[in-house]
Amino acid sequence: MAEQKTCTICFTDGPVTEGVCCPHAHYTCADCFDAHVRNEAGKDLALLAKCDGRILCPRNSAANTDADRCDAPHFPDKDIAAAVSNDTFEAYLDARSKLRERQVAEEMEAQMEARLQLERERAKRGAGKEEKLRVAKEHVIEHILTLACPRCKQAFVDFDGCFALKCSRCAAAFCAYCLADCGRDAHQHVGTCPEGQASVKAAKKQKGVGGRAIGNMPATVYGTKDAFDVAQKRRRCRYLALYLEKFDDAGQRELVNALASELRDLDIAEKDVRHWQKKEAKAMRDRAVAQSDAAARQAPRPPPPAR
Repeated sequence: MAEQKTCTICFTDGPVTEGVCCPHAHYTCADCFDAHVRNEAGKDLALLAKCDGRILCPRNSAANTDADRCDAPHFPDKDIAAAVSNDTFEAYLDARSKLRERQVAEEMEAQMEARLQLERERAKRGAGKEEKLRVAKEHVIEHILTLACPRCKQAFVDFDGCFALKCSRCAAAFCAYCLADCGRDAHQHVGTCPEGQASVKAAKKQKGVGGRAIGNMPATVYGTKDAFDVAQKRRRCRYLALYLEKFDDAGQRELVNALASELRDLDIAEKDVRHWQKKEAKAMRDRAVAQSDAAARQAPRPPPPAR
C-alpha cells in the first residue's frame, strides 16, 4: 500500500503518489496543489516578484508561524507541469512571463533614468548651447527613440505579433504605429491607422514582409517582427525629423551627431533622417496649399459690378 500523508491545505490523508511533496517532505494533494499554483499565478505582480514568480510550499505563507513556516526551495517547473492541469501550468508560465517583462522594463527604466540623470548633471555644469544640446538629446532618447506607453511612459519590450499593444503596468491600449492612446482596446484604431497602412506597404517593399490579415482583422493588426522593426524605424525617423525643425541647420547637425551612437544601434542612418525631413517638409507644404485653396473657396465672392 502506498505511503499516506496529510495534505497541508485540506488536511485529508492521501497517497503520496497522488500529490506533491516539497523538498522538506510537506505533502499537498493533487487538487489542492493545482488550486495553489493557480492562486499564486493570479497574484499581483508585486507579490509574485517577492518569490520571483516561483511556486513555494503552501506552508510558506503568513498564515504559518515562524516555527511552522516551510523554507524549502521552490518547486521545479517539471514537477509543477507533471502535477497540475495544462491550463494551470499555462497560467503559471504566463504569470512568470509578465513578471519578467516588468522586470526588464524596470531595468531599462532604471538604466535610462541613470543615464538621463547623468545628462542632467552634465547640463547643469554646462552652459548655453551645450546645455540646450544635451536637453534636446535627452528628449529624443526618452520620447522618440524609446517605444513607451503614451500614458505611464513605461518602456515596451515584448512584441508578440499584434500591433495593438497593451501596457503591462497601467493596462493602456495603444497603437504600435503612431502611439495613440486608445483606452482599453487598440484593435479598431490599429485596423484603420493611416501610418499603419503606410508602414505595411513600406515593410513589403523593403523586406518583402508585412502584416497578415487574420479573420476579419486588417493586415495592419498582425505582423512579423521584421514588420514591427520597419514600423518603429519609420516612427522614430518621422518624429525625429519633426523635432529637428525646432533647430537651425547647424543645430540639426549637432543634434544628429550627438545621437550617432543611439541611432546606429537602431539601424538609423543620417540619410534616413534627411529623407524624412524632406518628406515631412513636402507634407507641410501640401497641407498649406490645401488650406489656402479651401480658404479661397470659402471666401465670399465680390458682388457683380453695378450697371
